[in-house]
Amino acid sequence: GREITLDQFDSILILADAVAMENGANMMSCDSRSLSSLLIIQDIQKKLYDKRKSKDPNAPPPCAPISEILDTRTKSLLKVANCHGYIMSNQIISSVMAQVSEDKDINIVLREILTADGSETYIRKVTRFVDLDEDRVLSFWDIALRARQRREVAVGYKPAELEFKDATHLIINPAEKFVPRKWSPNDMIITFALD
Repeated sequence: GREITLDQFDSILILADAVAMENGANMMSCDSRSLSSLLIIQDIQKKLYDKRKSKDPNAPPPCAPISEILDTRTKSLLKVANCHGYIMSNQIISSVMAQVSEDKDINIVLREILTADGSETYIRKVTRFVDLDEDRVLSFWDIALRARQRREVAVGYKPAELEFKDATHLIINPAEKFVPRKWSPNDMIITFALD
């Protein structure tokens, strides 16, 4: 098989130790394990990347690992350790519960988005919704209507000429949805759909 090293992964997610929590470990203890793993992985990535970069100056940098953190007090440690990628899973759960307690109808939407059985996010070619030989100039609302007819919800788009990192203002809830634009074959539409 093919061998891959930690500096070549597209993404790394370190999850909290659920077994330790079930066996009585506290959140700080689990966060300590996650943070230790994060630091070790970052150190290995740096060493491997430095070695690879000495051979190839154009070598892409490694991905930033993301760690699940349970206790909000751990955030200060992350700053000291220069760790930027983390998910406060308990905070997300608390926020969801607060929203549902304020408006019970939001539970349907959140369940659809946040559960494995619900909708998933897709990045689709614009040609799924538009025949560019017939219609090239349409607004985002026109695309959203066509997505809806396919039982999908269009939430944004990425123009072909922009990288994803440069299109963050368009990917979710773009401004000026009603303004017609000329679509190209490699434009992407971000949707929520069941399949």
